[in-house]
Amino acid sequence: LQISVGSSYDSAEHKIMLPNDDSHPYFINTSHFTGRICIRIKDFKGITPSGTTKIESSPYFEGYNVKYSIQVQGRFKENNLTADDIVFGNDFDKKINLPFGSSLGLKILQYIDPGLQADIYSDEPWAYSPLVYTMNKINLYEEPIIKGDEWLPSWPSSNGEHIEEDVNCPSEGIEFKDVSERKKYFENETNRKQFQIKDNQIWNFDFFNSYIDFNDVAVTLPGFKLGVLQYWEGQPVRYVCKTRGEKRDSSIVFFVVVFQLVE
Repeated sequence: LQISVGSSYDSAEHKIMLPNDDSHPYFINTSHFTGRICIRIKDFKGITPSGTTKIESSPYFEGYNVKYSIQVQGRFKENNLTADDIVFGNDFDKKINLPFGSSLGLKILQYIDPGLQADIYSDEPWAYSPLVYTMNKINLYEEPIIKGDEWLPSWPSSNGEHIEEDVNCPSEGIEFKDVSERKKYFENETNRKQFQIKDNQIWNFDFFNSYIDFNDVAVTLPGFKLGVLQYWEGQPVRYVCKTRGEKRDSSIVFFVVVFQLVE
């Protein structure tokens, strides 16, 4: 397993990550986004950058039943966007050989995440959901003074600390301290479109999962483990944060995280 991160789809510009390196998140700075990204894999067995020592786990996982985490801190610098414009999800370069029952599985996912839009049968399959809804945890607040284009406050998880759910944006009239409250509010498309993105908003968010084991490229459910590598035939699993739009060249890309098995 190899994990890389970049600010575009171009893999040549990506950096191979050292998973579970809590105190050294990867820094991205473009005209669209300034941020830090930390990738965690429980019981990591994969490839690390040259000259680094593998870190098999993180204090983040202690007492926490998840298998991986993508944690991000950042500022979106496109002031003409709303919360409905920024999506997070997966896309692939080639058609996926999906198993029987995938359409039902997608319907279940869309019931759980009503904002999820997808075309899993296309030649370049994709599935995206509004970031403000789909994230497991969001800590969001307004910073009165931004001290430069690359500025961010201190990274909050140098020892694997979890971020606390807290959405507090007085200029938007928004304050939530509960995940279910935030999801209920932003499930509504009108509410998402009324929430303006501003470059003084400090976003901390965490996307994690208890079922996907990237070490084995398998979905683990109570009682069994299902290998899924054969369905996408070795394609990398790519998580993308970008603006809404099916065509890649019509979207602004903020960051890309790629999970890939390499020989």
